[in-house]
This record gives sequence, structure tokens and C-alpha cells, in this order.
Amino acid sequence: MNRRHRRHRYRAVITVTAVTLAVAAVVTAAVLLRPTTQTVAGTGQPAATATSTDPGGATGGTSATTPGATAESHQHEPPPTTPATAQSETVPTVPTIVPDPSMAIPPFDQAVDIGSTPGFVAISPNGRLAYVARREAGVVTVLDTSLNKKLADIPIPAGPPQYIAFAPDGQRAYVSIYNKDLTINAVAVLDIRTIKLLETIPVNKKPYALAVSPDQKYVYVPSHDSGVIDIIDIATNKVVKSVPVAPNPHWVAFDADGSHVYIANHDSNVISVLETATNTVTATVPVGTSPHSIAVSPDGKQVAVVCFTSNDLYFLDKQTNQVLGTVGVGRNPQDLTYSPDGKYVYTANVDQGTVSVIDTETRTVTADVPTTMPTSVAILPNGRKAYVTNLDAGTLTILNAGG
Repeated sequence: MNRRHRRHRYRAVITVTAVTLAVAAVVTAAVLLRPTTQTVAGTGQPAATATSTDPGGATGGTSATTPGATAESHQHEPPPTTPATAQSETVPTVPTIVPDPSMAIPPFDQAVDIGSTPGFVAISPNGRLAYVARREAGVVTVLDTSLNKKLADIPIPAGPPQYIAFAPDGQRAYVSIYNKDLTINAVAVLDIRTIKLLETIPVNKKPYALAVSPDQKYVYVPSHDSGVIDIIDIATNKVVKSVPVAPNPHWVAFDADGSHVYIANHDSNVISVLETATNTVTATVPVGTSPHSIAVSPDGKQVAVVCFTSNDLYFLDKQTNQVLGTVGVGRNPQDLTYSPDGKYVYTANVDQGTVSVIDTETRTVTADVPTTMPTSVAILPNGRKAYVTNLDAGTLTILNAGG
């Protein structure tokens, strides 16, 4: 082989080697630099984009559409967690909303036709929905609070829906049910995403205004005629304990960490304080006649209770359980709620036909807003609107509560 042929073969070997090394480098770079974003199972979307930046959701956004969910229902609430997730040791995520300053004299905004016998209204934790228990109609009506338009009626076939409590993550609602002769006594479980009834749980007689624990493990149900608090395990949807309290428990409210429950005992004229670690009553506080509704202040320092027959509002110190003061309100106050900034308490005075607004610092009435047979009042988490159920009129009165 002559020198020229050896030189050509040498060049060919060098060229092939160079090409091989170049291809190997490209492949290695592709492996090392490939995108690491994973997709969310069942969505085909990257995990980083599965949650939007919508500020109204319970986790700061809404998830990708789940098969089988309507677009309308899905845009209001995130999809539900599994029971195992709901029962985790971490406290459920609750939307962080800084409320607007509340008004001493809330002006009328509008009245919305909601349907017959609206007895109680509750607002979802993210403020997007109002759920209204329409007693004799046998339905829970869902209202879009951004438009104040009815979205749906959820039939409650077991009997008349009375009171509603949302789970802290806003994915379930619990509805107490009883009829006039008390042959029906139950709690319904509603799925917020699908706007459907999931299950009905038997409880003791005449379940009233219930509440869900902050850790979302239990529902505490005051069974009025049985004189007990029925405790429902959310993981199993079964009553796991019934705790005796003073006769005729009417309303329950948790403090922020869930360590205590405050119970308005309607026919005993006392408030029971229940320690949830042992489910034992640790204090009993005398108040006015027929304590009807109770709430813990947003700062966790006070407890307010409204008394139906004595027509007054009591303020208690949460640390000492001592009465701090009282203020007279309209006739037969049936419900109360704090403004989200804690500056005012609203009471629904059913037979007076007014909503009283009480300054929590001076303990004076700043306004009496006329309505028609108001039975409950709820305020959006941002503090801007208050919703009042008018039982006989079949309407919601909406007030401009803050801004």
C-alpha cells in the first residue's frame, strides 16, 4: 500500500471517530438537559401549571378540570381530597383573605329571590359560594356570590335542611336535618365540587347548628332534644361519641385551634365549654334567657352569644370565661356573626324584622337595618357583603358591610 492510500485511510478513521464523538455528545446533552417537569396524573398538564394563580381558591387557585365535573361547579371550588388526605395530621389549607374595614352602618345593596323558606345561609371558606338551607322546600340552594345568581338546588330527600357548616378546606358541607315530629334526625354530606349529596348520617334528636373541627376530623352536632353533642368521624361518616351537656344544646362554635367548643344551651340559659382533647365540659357560664347562637371572635379573644328571649348579646372573655358586658338588640335575635375584622357583630332579630350591628369595643348598637323576618346572617371573608335570610319573603337581603 502506497503512502497516499495510507494517508486517505488514516483521514477516514479520524473523520468517523470525530463524528461518533459528536453524536455521543449530543445524546448526552439531550439526556442531561431534558425538561424535568412532571405531568399531573390524568391531566396531561405539567405539575407546575396544574394550579392556577386564581386568588379565590382554597389553595390560592383552582385545579385542572376533573372528568365528570361541570365547568360551572368546578370554577368555584377545588376538587375534593380523599378521606385519607382529609384526615392527615396537617391542618387543612384555608384561604388567607385580608378583609376590608367593616362599616358601622351597612347600607342596603340588593334583595335576591332565592326561593321559599330560606332559613340559614353559610358562606364557603373562599367566599365564592353561599349555601342556603331552604327548610320546607327541602333543598339547599347554591348562590354565586360574585354575581349573586342561583347556580343550583341540591335536593335533600331525607327531610328539611336546617343548618349548614363548611369544612375548613371548602370541599364538603354538612347539613343538619330534622322534621317537625322529629322522626327524621340526620346530617347530610354535600360535595361542593359536584354540587351533590354524598351521604346521610343518622344522629340524635333535633340536630341544630353544627360545626366542623379546624383539623377537619370531626363534625360536632348539637342534638337539641337529646341534650348531647354528637361527634361524627369524617373518615367514616359515623357518630363515634355522644357527649352529654346542659339541656337543649342549640349552637356550637370552635376556637381557632380546635381545642375548645363553645355551646349555647337554649333552655338552660348557660354556655358550656367543652375541651375537645377529652370531650369533657370544663366550664359552665350563665348568660341571658335562651342563648340561641354563639361565635368566637376573629382574634380569638372573645366569645359572643345572643339570647333569644332576653333580647341581648353577651360578650365573654375566652381566657377566663367571665362575662365582659352585654348590649340589648332587637326582638328575638336568632343568629349572630362577627365581621371578619372583628369590629362589629351582626344579629338577625327575627321578630323585630331588623339586623342589629354592634360595635365590639364600645358594645353599642350602631345600626338597626330593616329586613323581613331575618333568621340568619353571614358575611363574606373579605368583609364586603353580608347575606341575610328572610324566611317568609323567600329572599336574601345583601348589605354592603365593608369597603
